[in-house]
Amino acid sequence: MLAFLQNQRVVQDPFDLPRVDEVINAFWGRPSSERRLFNGQQNQGLDMSAYAEYFRGQWIDDILQIGRFLVLGHHRDAIVSQLSRTNPSVTKRACESSIDLAARLLLMLKIGVVRHQANPCHYLKWEKGNLKDFVRERFNKPPVLDCHHVRLPKSFDAWSISVIGGLRLEFTDNLADHLLLIDDDTTVLVFHHASFLECQVNTIYPDGLVNETLRTLALLFPQSEFGSSVRGSSNKRKWLQKLRLASSPCLIDPQVAFCGNLRAEERQIEQFTFWRDRLIILKQIYDDAAPRTMRQWWHDRRNGERWFTFWVAVLVLMITITLGLVQCIESALQVYKAYYPTI
Repeated sequence: MLAFLQNQRVVQDPFDLPRVDEVINAFWGRPSSERRLFNGQQNQGLDMSAYAEYFRGQWIDDILQIGRFLVLGHHRDAIVSQLSRTNPSVTKRACESSIDLAARLLLMLKIGVVRHQANPCHYLKWEKGNLKDFVRERFNKPPVLDCHHVRLPKSFDAWSISVIGGLRLEFTDNLADHLLLIDDDTTVLVFHHASFLECQVNTIYPDGLVNETLRTLALLFPQSEFGSSVRGSSNKRKWLQKLRLASSPCLIDPQVAFCGNLRAEERQIEQFTFWRDRLIILKQIYDDAAPRTMRQWWHDRRNGERWFTFWVAVLVLMITITLGLVQCIESALQVYKAYYPTI
């Protein structure tokens, strides 16, 4: 594979792409057949079609070779120099763009500015050093928010966050945006590429980041609820299917619903480091959300006493309205009979 990468020539035809399995093996290594997935199941092949679509949309010349340089820890300036020697006619700007592209494909992080990008300010700026140090500096920031009294119960999942909490859920291809609240805290972004994460064997991510990200997906989309047709909830499966269809034409990784389930001790907020602060903020927004529709009132069981009181009040109101309506009808009939008595 190394020889293949080193001998890779400039691709003249933009559709002349390597197979996705070649890219996976070159970037992250070939997963062992004995290695189990995060949900404990055997690795019998993952559906990488979502990542394949992302890769095709990002492809450019010599990406595999540059990706190998990045994995080996070459500094950015050294890669630029190597590319300039190999292709003297290529400008430095083109080399920089190719390196940023390879980094995006390698890590699914929005590194560098993409031409015609809608939001060019929302990107990671990597200018010097090697990619591994840059990424670890970006993610290895200790949590700062107080996590005392923060609980992540089993009922706290993507469906509840959307249906009960009233938040809009959108999928993202940028790992750095995972669990990020946007649009004035009305929308939460979720990185959905679970198959991509499962492929991270030889990775330059910080230790534990991939595992923790998969655990957050298992928290939001527990397999027993979203992936199992036997024990799961049909409402939640239909809701997720509708959400995936709403993301068209973007292809959503179906493995997002097959990341296993978390035990009670695994749902403790202290078990999360990289995504702890965002989980705390998300849980706070969820807890502070008050039901606004009858559907939210019906499904919101966070406070059993409030739920019971509300629906008793609704029942009393309905009975009162019904009795009042009956009395009005009786009074109207009495007045009618007084003016038009029957013989």
